Amino acid sequence: MTSVATLSKNDPSSFSNPEEAVVTALFLNLLVDFSKKILSGEAKLSVKKVQAGVDHLALDSNGLHVKRIIDGATGQALDFTISEPVNIFGSKLDIKLPSDKSELEIVVQYETDPAAFALQWLSAEQTAGRKHPYLFSQCQPIHARSIVPCQDSPSVKMTYKAQISAPEELTVLMSALSEGVSASSGGQRTHNFNQPVPTPAYLLALVVGDLASRQIGPRSHVWSEPQFVDKAAYEFAETEQFLQHAEALCGPYVWGKYDLLLLPPSFPFGG
Repeated sequence: MTSVATLSKNDPSSFSNPEEAVVTALFLNLLVDFSKKILSGEAKLSVKKVQAGVDHLALDSNGLHVKRIIDGATGQALDFTISEPVNIFGSKLDIKLPSDKSELEIVVQYETDPAAFALQWLSAEQTAGRKHPYLFSQCQPIHARSIVPCQDSPSVKMTYKAQISAPEELTVLMSALSEGVSASSGGQRTHNFNQPVPTPAYLLALVVGDLASRQIGPRSHVWSEPQFVDKAAYEFAETEQFLQHAEALCGPYVWGKYDLLLLPPSFPFGG
């Protein structure tokens, strides 16, 4: 039996170096472009050096087109390299860090690839309504790196905030709490999100589509295309009871809201 080479010291599937410098928070500012099937914008990473003297940050990336990386405080460009891809694992994005800072913010300006593993772009014909396109993400197990440069390892947990701009007729949801939607401008609206509980990158989730919701409990809504939302509300009417039983066994539910999403009929996974 041959041994499998590991990509880094602590995770065989990640290029990252959290034992030297760790990402503690993420801020995403992205535009959803259905015509090009890409996300474009920037990711601001809050980085803390774990070891003194560390001069680089290693991130996972897969198919990301990185345009520029800057120091968020000074605006100074930071040197970086992107390795050749390794099978399905993508590439190492290695960023040179200033030596005089133990904590800093790094801004990565980039766009995703139309073939990004984590993003599923559905045409209008693949939805129940057949009027609007639809986007959903599937970051498990190691595909968050195709959406955002990150330390894509379950051992690394970070909070995140996001501003996602999308066509005004569509709704945006994430695995985070909604903090409102801006007024329409140029046919786009910006949706704001906050996830204050540190989570691994694979739990990052995004959906954009023609969505409606029904409240099914004091802390829960169910979301789906309008054609299915009432049936979904009936199906999941006992959600709050399940939550209360879970809390009795495991303690308080810390995530604030517990919403459910039904994906279009063409969703290719089962469980």
